[in-house]
Amino acid sequence: MSQAIERESMEVDVLYIGGGPATLASAIHLMNQVEIFNKGAEAAGRAPIEPPSVLVLEKAAGIGDHLLSGACMNTKAIAELVPDFREQGFPTEAICDSDWLYLFAGKRHLPVPAIFAPPFQKRGYHVISLSNVAKWLAERAEAVGVDIYPGFAGDKLLIDGDRVVGVCTGDMGVDKDGNPKGTFAPGMEIFAKVTVLGEGVRGSLSKQLIERFDLQGQNPQTYETGIKEIWKIDPKKARPGRVIHGMSLPDIARGKFVGMWMYDMADDHISYGYVTALDNESPHNDPHLEAQKFKTHPWMANLLEGAELVRYGAKALPTGGLYSQPKLYHHGAMLVGDSASMCNAARLAGVHMAMKSGMLAAETIVEALHCQDFSAKTLGGYAERVRKSWIHADHRLDRNFHGSWEKGPFFFAQNIPLTMLTGGRGLIDNLPASAGHTHMKKLSELPASQREKEPFEFDDKLTFSKEHLVGFSGTAHEADQPSHLVVADTDLCSTTCADEYGNPCESFCPAAVYEMVPDPKHEGRKQLFIHHENCVHCKTCDIADPYQVITWTPPEGGEGPDYTQM
Repeated sequence: MSQAIERESMEVDVLYIGGGPATLASAIHLMNQVEIFNKGAEAAGRAPIEPPSVLVLEKAAGIGDHLLSGACMNTKAIAELVPDFREQGFPTEAICDSDWLYLFAGKRHLPVPAIFAPPFQKRGYHVISLSNVAKWLAERAEAVGVDIYPGFAGDKLLIDGDRVVGVCTGDMGVDKDGNPKGTFAPGMEIFAKVTVLGEGVRGSLSKQLIERFDLQGQNPQTYETGIKEIWKIDPKKARPGRVIHGMSLPDIARGKFVGMWMYDMADDHISYGYVTALDNESPHNDPHLEAQKFKTHPWMANLLEGAELVRYGAKALPTGGLYSQPKLYHHGAMLVGDSASMCNAARLAGVHMAMKSGMLAAETIVEALHCQDFSAKTLGGYAERVRKSWIHADHRLDRNFHGSWEKGPFFFAQNIPLTMLTGGRGLIDNLPASAGHTHMKKLSELPASQREKEPFEFDDKLTFSKEHLVGFSGTAHEADQPSHLVVADTDLCSTTCADEYGNPCESFCPAAVYEMVPDPKHEGRKQLFIHHENCVHCKTCDIADPYQVITWTPPEGGEGPDYTQM
């Protein structure tokens, strides 16, 4: 579409991008804090704040539809936001009363009480479906006057000079060649005094903000990809309240950072998940395959004997922690949740941090509304609030977690216990880290025995192919639209990448989106075919591509996975 498009516009005071726990908690807290401020102002004879117009945009068709997490949730933040959350019917699957760390080696497993592994102490935490929690929060946000528009994807930031002034939503009804179809509806320009980005991991607008205004953290952000499956198991094997985390000792010793979780949910369901670091040296690194292989371990196979697979999904998570945290604010904009690195990978915990970050952002916005100053001078109070909060205290305890791993398994095994004894410092403080894709080795740099991907036979009972599992993600995309997965140079895929890395996109994508197929124009050569309709919005490709030529952008609003119950 070459000609200029006339777009409708609207103005709000506060615009939230993403309908997750950070933004919804922030919107609720904002409205509550404005009410508290105004009661105090009235008592003191001061001018009140005009009730702000607050809008939440969510790219999924419904709130919660794109949310996936373990999740065993620390209730610290929700208790601050909604003190009587239990009485209000908070959607808890189970409350942890038994927490264990399992060490797996060969066909054996060693259960270790979590008291000997402090990061895995989860007693009293709530096992949840993050999708259901978001729906519950959305009801409370709307009850206090927040508008929520699902089905609208933020396409680009609106910038005036060095200030963010809003967001333009994506066009809808465009064919694969970029031409308007009969259903064409241009995106809308939404202007706001402050725009809060809570898009989750590697959000497209967050990337724009961080790169445009150089807000990168001290270290590059690092990531893992988590594969999650929900199974309905034999009722005799269900134990609500049981929370298990585990790691494969042989894999850790070989420098492959992986880990698992298994949480009992309600109605004889379990949440099974497997995380794989995206800083692996092998171009064959395949988070989906790692998750499938682990299910063949006798302990896992016994648990799933006679069970029924219910749901499948994947999501990247930020692991860089404190030293990878970007600058949290700019003129007219703030970052919350995973967009702001509010995840503690050492403890597989982030939901409570995301919510608290949103609440602290809300308190800062109240101040900005009072003085009508939305510049970095006022919004910078958000970073100071975070620094003085338990978010920062928790992050500091594990600030050298990922940096320790980058120095190798031996150093990691020595240093992590010391970080627990030294308040997070360990042997060396302020450990550096590098972007995960820089660790990938070329095939020529690997031993000859590792240059080919090891074959694996799926049994279609416990283990399944990517193509099969995508059907359990509920993902749906209109085929006749431009691919939202933009590859800057597809010739690179056919030539250089094929020779140097063997097209790792076919491995690291957990949804069979990328496929190298015969090129009819060049005998003996393959070309890239993108099955964008399979995409589960995990962002792994945007992160793990060794050439950094893949960019994940939002598809038409309302499309993508359906992570109900996830």
